[in-house]
Amino acid sequence: MSDITEKIADVVTTVTDKAREYGEVARLQALITAEEAKKQEYYYKLGKKYYEFYKDAPASDLSEYMTKLVAADEKIADYKEDLKAASSKEAANENEESAAKETADEETANEETGE
Repeated sequence: MSDITEKIADVVTTVTDKAREYGEVARLQALITAEEAKKQEYYYKLGKKYYEFYKDAPASDLSEYMTKLVAADEKIADYKEDLKAASSKEAANENEESAAKETADEETANEETGE
């Protein structure tokens, strides 16, 4: 019976060791992923700063990207204007619908009272 107990203890020890190894691997992978995410954020911030400083006079090998960024900024500004106009139009339509509903409600009330 002690043979079985030893085998069970060996299996439990092996499983525990493997779990620790996998836990360590997972922990290290999570740390690597977190650092890579930070690195991406730093690249983004670096690029944004460079763009802010040099958008009017970029290095020649970066001018293609600067041109694309300027075009994207212009499109965003256009889309924001379109959004503003659409929002104003939607608000105007809602006001018209509300006024029409109030008028219809008043007419219905007048018909019911015989006025």
